[in-house]
Amino acid sequence: MGRSFYVHIPFCERKCPYCDFYSVADRSDAASYIDALIQEIRAFSDSGVRFDDITDLPDTLYIGGGTPSCIPAEDIARIVSSIRDLFGLRGDAEITTEVNPSSLTPDKALIYKECGINRVSMGVQSLDDQVLKTLGRLHDSEGARRAIDILKKAGFDNISCDLMSGIPGQTVSSAEESARELTELGIKHVSCYSLSIEEGTLFEQRYKDNIEDLIPPEEEREMYHRVRALLAAKGLARYEISNNSVGGYESRHNLNYWAGGNYYAFGAAAAGYLQNMRFIHPASVAGYIDCARQVTPEELKEYFDSKKDGSDLLTTTDIMTEEEKIKEYPFLALRTAMGMSRKEFSARYQKTIEAVFGDAVRKNIEEGLLVSEGDRIFLSDRGFDLADKVIRDMIW
Repeated sequence: MGRSFYVHIPFCERKCPYCDFYSVADRSDAASYIDALIQEIRAFSDSGVRFDDITDLPDTLYIGGGTPSCIPAEDIARIVSSIRDLFGLRGDAEITTEVNPSSLTPDKALIYKECGINRVSMGVQSLDDQVLKTLGRLHDSEGARRAIDILKKAGFDNISCDLMSGIPGQTVSSAEESARELTELGIKHVSCYSLSIEEGTLFEQRYKDNIEDLIPPEEEREMYHRVRALLAAKGLARYEISNNSVGGYESRHNLNYWAGGNYYAFGAAAAGYLQNMRFIHPASVAGYIDCARQVTPEELKEYFDSKKDGSDLLTTTDIMTEEEKIKEYPFLALRTAMGMSRKEFSARYQKTIEAVFGDAVRKNIEEGLLVSEGDRIFLSDRGFDLADKVIRDMIW
């Protein structure tokens, strides 16, 4: 398993009406926030709190949001430099930042490249202007194409783009055409998400009672399958429920999540997993700044040593026992095309998959939702559509 860092930048130019991630449009505290973020990174480094397995240096850093590209690129460079200087990063580390087309500029792209970022994840969502308008995006299709060109000219080859399906007014052909054009533009990684109506969003107010009338489930599924089939035909294989890529361009950061790996997390609302503890930061810019400024290395060490809440900066969401890790294994592993490994499971837990999950595995193989092949047990094509059902069978 690799080890990773996640840094949350909670600022946006404007809150998207479908988004329930923690973010704010007010950037007046952005400079103070970055200073506090660097203080937290330094305090963690000085605390001695490390990964369970320290045989290798960390190998991924992901800067997400929010919209990291809406703040000065020099601040993003400071974050990368601080983590590299204070923790160390492997020479081949995957370093990703998220960007939006509306806030990316040639100067920012060059600064990202110069500071060591080698992967960019961009929120395109669609290349249909009407769909982008429905989503409340600040860019149009031409803006997305221009942003991809900016990244290429800055020297980025590893570019990931998000696409969404199931949007009111979207057609199957529109969704397919967006995917086709991204492949023609040389994009090697595409994340595909179905629109979900999240509690507390503007889309919940607008669509919660009639979304299935506007986009029937069977039409949304057709969009999803046609887009994924097109991507596969263009050489971007599905390697995870939401992600397709050219071989070698998979997101190492996300794969570490699905492998149950450890990861530091820094920033407002950022969730991490270290030393069998899952923890989360305050979902408030002002609250985070105040806590991060005051946290000490000693306080962080005591928090992890005692396995108890005792830090204003961090709240424990779970302390993972061996039994909980075993139950979580299929939940994480079955997200990936590789699925569960019998050898890996036995090496970790000194039990066989069949001994723990045998009835559920047999049932789902009989239903055509799981496939057993050599060392691996993985979702079938139909199983990916019903992954939640398969996982419930495993862990409940």
